Amino acid sequence: MHRRMVNLTLDSLEDVPGRCRACVFWELSPLRAEAARDVGEPALEKESWLSHTLLEWGGCGRIAYEGEAVAGYVTFASPKFVPRSMEFPSGPVSPDAALLMTAYVAPAYAGTGLGRQLVQTVAADLARRGIYAIETFGDARGESNACLVPADFYRSVGFKTVRFDPRYPRLRLDLRSAIDRSVEEEGSMEFQDPVEWFKLDDLELEQFFGEPTTGRSRIDRPGSQRGGELLE
Repeated sequence: MHRRMVNLTLDSLEDVPGRCRACVFWELSPLRAEAARDVGEPALEKESWLSHTLLEWGGCGRIAYEGEAVAGYVTFASPKFVPRSMEFPSGPVSPDAALLMTAYVAPAYAGTGLGRQLVQTVAADLARRGIYAIETFGDARGESNACLVPADFYRSVGFKTVRFDPRYPRLRLDLRSAIDRSVEEEGSMEFQDPVEWFKLDDLELEQFFGEPTTGRSRIDRPGSQRGGELLE
């Protein structure tokens, strides 16, 4: 079945899985997030954050579809737009990097390589905008119902720990080094399996990683997030 990816906008936000649609873990400070829950308006706060970030910074997410079904999504932004990023003991995010906030793969698509493709999509988007580093906070303990992706998944797609924390280490992917490596290996790299990329402007995604992306994702330990699975 054809897989496609679209930008996260106020229109496509409606397709984000229900509980994630109203989750403002990343978008608000802890105090504001609690206040939004108390008055029952987190979904409106998420819309407001998305609108502001799109206007002031640009695209900050993608949604992957398998046919008409939502297979997964990813969100990212400058840390200046992510109040929660200041709350982690392994922070702050480096000033030259964008923050990968969270990523989600629906249970039916776990193990299909979608997790890696979501990260590659972010890498391609940011490199085109002149941002050559991604940082993120990983979940080192695999805690359930968390809004963080397991640190082991990030390491499996090329991230390196830049500041240790027993619960939430900060990890980094330098896109310049990934691009340089892929250029060096381009002539000799062989794909054992056919690779199908998203049919938009992301055919260049494979330049960021020197290996096939299908069937090699480490999404093998179920980490639940509000009715689905966080990437692992």
